[in-house]
Amino acid sequence: MQQQTSSKKRLRRAWWFWVIITLAVVLVVAGGAVLADWMVYYGEIHAGVTVSGVYLRGMTEEQAAVALQRLVASTGGPVVLTGAGRTWTVSPQDVGRVVDIEGAVRQAAALTHTGDFFKDVYARFSLYRHAREIPLRSSVDKVKLDDIVRTLAEELHVTPQNAWLTMENRMVTVEPGVVGRDVDTAALAAEIETRFVTLHTEPVAIPLVDKQPDVRVADNVPAQAEAQRMLSASITVADGGKTWTISRQQLAGWLNFRAEYEGDLPTMVPYLSEGAMWWFLSGLAPQVYKAPVNAALTSPDGVTVAVVSGVDGARLDFDSTWKAIDGIAHRATGRTVQVAKTPVEPDITTAEAKAETFATQLSAFTTKYVCPPNRQQNVRITTQYATNVILAPGQEFDFDKQIGPRTEERGYKLAPGITGPNTLEDVLGGGICQVSTTMFNAVFFAGLKVTERWNHSIYINHYPTGRDATVSAGGKNLRFVNDTAHFIWIKGTSDGITTTISIFGTSDGRKVAYSIGKFYDVKSPTTVRVDDPTLPVGTEKVTDKGQTGRKLKTFRTVTMPDGTVLHNDEWTSVWPMYPVTISVGTKPKTP
Repeated sequence: MQQQTSSKKRLRRAWWFWVIITLAVVLVVAGGAVLADWMVYYGEIHAGVTVSGVYLRGMTEEQAAVALQRLVASTGGPVVLTGAGRTWTVSPQDVGRVVDIEGAVRQAAALTHTGDFFKDVYARFSLYRHAREIPLRSSVDKVKLDDIVRTLAEELHVTPQNAWLTMENRMVTVEPGVVGRDVDTAALAAEIETRFVTLHTEPVAIPLVDKQPDVRVADNVPAQAEAQRMLSASITVADGGKTWTISRQQLAGWLNFRAEYEGDLPTMVPYLSEGAMWWFLSGLAPQVYKAPVNAALTSPDGVTVAVVSGVDGARLDFDSTWKAIDGIAHRATGRTVQVAKTPVEPDITTAEAKAETFATQLSAFTTKYVCPPNRQQNVRITTQYATNVILAPGQEFDFDKQIGPRTEERGYKLAPGITGPNTLEDVLGGGICQVSTTMFNAVFFAGLKVTERWNHSIYINHYPTGRDATVSAGGKNLRFVNDTAHFIWIKGTSDGITTTISIFGTSDGRKVAYSIGKFYDVKSPTTVRVDDPTLPVGTEKVTDKGQTGRKLKTFRTVTMPDGTVLHNDEWTSVWPMYPVTISVGTKPKTP
């Protein structure tokens, strides 16, 4: 028994011995393995570690960074974009791509260098069984990427075009619309970003989206029919007994279309453009214009005054006439339209004339000059044209405009008139300055405001010195303003020799004082001799008596009853010096 017990004890001691020996061997082997692994990969990245498929076993961090840089350089280059038959190349710099190589290398090295011995040992031996892939993280500049996508979207954008109508030879045709195009910017940005972040440079097909037009061919068929009806026949425009024809060709030039919406969809509507019709209406306007006639006064018996009623005029109403023509154009028959007109009130209405009294004669002036019949005719009709005028408060009288053109049709005859320096020649209307001079003096003594007056260039001694007034068509003129608070009546009579102009109205008590200065800057005429081949040698003849040059000032003061000076006028009359011209004969004497 004792021997058996002792044997068992020896066996147990032997078993523990071998267990201890085995564990010691295992520890020694494991320690050796750990030591060997540590020595093999000291300062290097452990086996089993990859970054984006690049095996980094046994590389230092610097070597790993170089390897990854080569990877990026070889696989992470430009990306080609294709769309609508065009190509674009986008480089990493264009999108501001940044690849975190340093971070990936640092992460790879840190797998077996956590600072925890047991974790590091476990990680080292685990990498032999299971490789560890570390992603190479990249990013792009969102602002730059958005700019690229926006630019591409603008280049590839095609605005959808609605079906439209064209016209040729007065035939209206519906043209098909154009399908538009846009870029799916969100999808494109995501595709580009994915390519650069994953270092995969396969081409990107730009995602395009078709945009259908709002108006199709069928939508324009009614407008086509309506437009064709508008061009089916000419249009007649009428005003009383006058008519004008608008041809189909003109209508075709005026035809236009506008979009009218029913909900969100537009419907094309044909119409005649007001702007295109403007030239036609502008030519029509003077032909339909009827000038208003001012209310006037008459005195059949020379004592009582009666009002002659004014008459409203009429002018073309552009807008209403255009609308009327456009409206009638939509009809297949009955294509005649009356012009639309608006009334034109006279400057002096009948009511205004009746509201005033013209009992007070504010001034009157008479000139008399015995002259040939043609001149008498001119003076007589000019007095008729220039007078029997009512002038409203503040209204200006324009002599040249009031009497109108000097033509034979209006009764004017050829008579002497000033045509140049010291030159009198027969002209239509010669002598009318007697009327303007008479009127100036009537205005002068009525104390009215004078806005324009010129003296004759030739000194005329039968006119009041310093108070003559010349006029010429479109040139020198006589103008004055009714600066009273009431209407005035300019009345005139003339038999061609004696001319009288009177101004009637309501007196405000103004007084007129005046003075005429003396001649100054007097220059005697010089003498000019001119060869004349029509006169025999040794013969002289005065062909122009010349004129003494001189100046003269005329002063007028108009004072109100309270002493206020209303006008303080000074007119300077200038008569230039014209030389005496003597013709000297140069014609040889006949033997």
